[in-house]
Amino acid sequence: MKRGFLSNIAYTNALWGAGLLLLMAAAVINHIVQGHVDMNGGAESFNLINQYTFLNFSLYDTLKFPFLYHLLQFLFLLGTALLLQYMSSEFRLIRVRSYFTFFLFCLLGGTLLPNLTLSGATASCFLFILAIFRLFRSLDHGFENRAVFDTAVLLTLSSIFQSRMLWLVPAIWMVMGILQVFSLKSFLASLLGILSVFWIIGGVSFLIGDYSYLLAYSKDLLQFQLFPIYGVTSTEISYIAYLAVLMISAIISFWPKQHLDKLRTRNYLNSVLLLWFAMLILWFFSSNDESYMLPLLGLSALVMAHFFSLVDSLYSRLMFFALLILSVTAFLYY
Repeated sequence: MKRGFLSNIAYTNALWGAGLLLLMAAAVINHIVQGHVDMNGGAESFNLINQYTFLNFSLYDTLKFPFLYHLLQFLFLLGTALLLQYMSSEFRLIRVRSYFTFFLFCLLGGTLLPNLTLSGATASCFLFILAIFRLFRSLDHGFENRAVFDTAVLLTLSSIFQSRMLWLVPAIWMVMGILQVFSLKSFLASLLGILSVFWIIGGVSFLIGDYSYLLAYSKDLLQFQLFPIYGVTSTEISYIAYLAVLMISAIISFWPKQHLDKLRTRNYLNSVLLLWFAMLILWFFSSNDESYMLPLLGLSALVMAHFFSLVDSLYSRLMFFALLILSVTAFLYY
C-alpha cells in the first residue's frame, strides 16, 4: 500500500526543523510586537515571588528586561516539547516512530505564546509534564514510591506558579490506580511530597516573618470562575472549537484500537486521557486562563500525535493542514 503524506513525514527531521522554526518565529515576533513585559500580569502569588530579594537579587528586577523574559518563555516551551517527545518515544505511546509530538506542541505552544501573561505559566507547564514523566517511571521495579514522591514534589512546585494545579492531585491518585502502583505506601509518599514543599515555604515565611505569599497562594487556590462566553472573541471560539473536534476525532480513533497496543502502553495512554480531562475541567473553571490552557495543549499534543501518526486518511490530512492554517491565524490575531 502506498504511504500517505502523514506517514511519510512522521519520522523525518522535517518535523523537528519545522517545529523548532515555528516556535522560534513565534517567540521572535512576540518579542518584537510586545516590546515590554507587563509586570502586573499573572497571579497575585507569583507577583509576590518576584518582589522578594535574596542577596540583592530580585526576580522582579531581572524580568524587567523583556528579552530575558521572552527567552525564558521560549526555553521552557522548547524544553517541554523535547520532554513530551522523549515521553512519547521512551514509553512507546505511539506504535510507530513519530516526531509529531514535538512538532504539535511547538505549533500549539507558539500559537498561545502572545497570550501568556507574567505568571510563570511556561515554567509551571514544564514542571507538570515532568511530573507526569516521573509518575510513568513508577512502573520501574523497585522505584514506585520514590517516583510517586518525585511526582508530588514536581506537581507542587508547578502549583507555586499556578496555584490551582494543586487540584490535580486527585487525578494523579487515579492515574496511580490505572498504573496499578496505588498503595498505602505510595499514597503516603505523595502526601509527603506535597507537604515537603510547603514545609520549606512555611519555614522561609516564618524566618522572614512574612506570610503574604501563603495567604495569596490560598486565595488563588480557592478562586474559581466559570468559562466566560461573553468575553471570548469569535476567533478564539473558532480555534477552541476546532481543537475540540480534533481531540474528539483522536479519542474516537484511539479507543476502539486499544487492543493493538501492549497493556502497559494502554495504561499510559488512558492515564494521559484522564489527566487531559482533569486539566480540561480545571481550565474551564479558571475563567479561560491561557496559563492553564498551556498544559492542556501539552497533553493534547500527545493525543493528537497518536492520531496523525497512525491515521493517514484524507480526513486526517485535511485536519492537519487546517490545524496549521488556524494556528497561524490565531497567532496573528493574538
